[in-house]
Amino acid sequence: MVSRKRYYTPFSVLSAAAILTLGSCSAGSTLSVHNPSSHHRYACVAEIDASALPEKFASGFEILDNDGRKVVYQLTYDNKLLIETDIRAGETKHYKLKKSTAQAFDTVCVSQIRYDFQDDFTWENDRGGYRLYGPAYRNGGGNVSGYDIWTKSVGYPVLAQRYHDHCQKGISYHKDHGSGMDAYTVGRTLGAGMNALVDNGSIAYPCAYEKCEILENGPLRTTAHITCFPEVIGTDTVVESRVVSLDKGSWMNKTTVTYSNLSTAHELVTGIVIHKQNKRGYSIGKDNRFIAYADLTDNPDNGNGVIFIGIVSPTRPDSVSVTPLNPAQGDAVAQIINHTSYAPGQSYTYYWGAGWSKGGVRGMQHWEQYLTDFYEELQVPLETKIK
Repeated sequence: MVSRKRYYTPFSVLSAAAILTLGSCSAGSTLSVHNPSSHHRYACVAEIDASALPEKFASGFEILDNDGRKVVYQLTYDNKLLIETDIRAGETKHYKLKKSTAQAFDTVCVSQIRYDFQDDFTWENDRGGYRLYGPAYRNGGGNVSGYDIWTKSVGYPVLAQRYHDHCQKGISYHKDHGSGMDAYTVGRTLGAGMNALVDNGSIAYPCAYEKCEILENGPLRTTAHITCFPEVIGTDTVVESRVVSLDKGSWMNKTTVTYSNLSTAHELVTGIVIHKQNKRGYSIGKDNRFIAYADLTDNPDNGNGVIFIGIVSPTRPDSVSVTPLNPAQGDAVAQIINHTSYAPGQSYTYYWGAGWSKGGVRGMQHWEQYLTDFYEELQVPLETKIK
């Protein structure tokens, strides 16, 4: 039986800074969302600066649509107000803010650290799940570097149950028992969208995280701050930090990367591993807006379906390549890679993620269209206003 946790809007635990930044002059109680893009935005998350909220709502509020129905929302760790909306191209929707007690919604977007399983950091939303290996794994001799994928076909959290069943009951999470599975192989590669610096012509693969802080779980977003083990790049001992977030309804993770103690510019790559089961299953979007791959899983004859993986770059990469792995890493024979330049002190943001043929993705053409639309949404985001 799956436990459904509830998320409560955390007015009692909002930071003092967040409370103080609530607008004190505005008396408005209407929130508008406009979709300036050319396509329908289905079950998406709109983001508003919470400092625009009138002060009267500091102790709690609810959001209502035009039919008087409550709208799911979340206040984030960085003082954003998120709301769930479904909005046609060119449409403007209006919502009413009403003073109320704290609201409770099902927690859909969940991150957790599995100290009972080699410190795995794992997270999920209603469309998929992911894994990053931890310090216990690395200290035990593991060298997997990229992001791992959990496929999902249900809209509620399942990863805690999968770990429990796998570890306590011997029910393998490598088999689909009705909600999805782990059928993806990472190895010493970029896996499903990892980033890495290039040092003297070679990719400096990061192996596992050193520290992980879960910043929030909730109905609409989960966010974590990840610090990697130091690595030597040139003559510098560099520490990589990432902030990774995943919204409800999205197949893509937002990731912002910074490297401290780096003294000179270096090439930065993001990429997807190509397995021998589908050597030509990749594609590159117009103007390098995305790269995509259809992974046939680690056992295609088992009816595992197809995992569709993609990376979307808000700013155009310098180049894209398909680079053979020499030697091959098990079934991994190549990688499709975005190449860009990283300068000391800057941050780099990109999006990566995966969908499943048994979890809503109808095929490669559907996946490519999704990535194309996602790129457009980044260039033409939803417009929000509180009056």
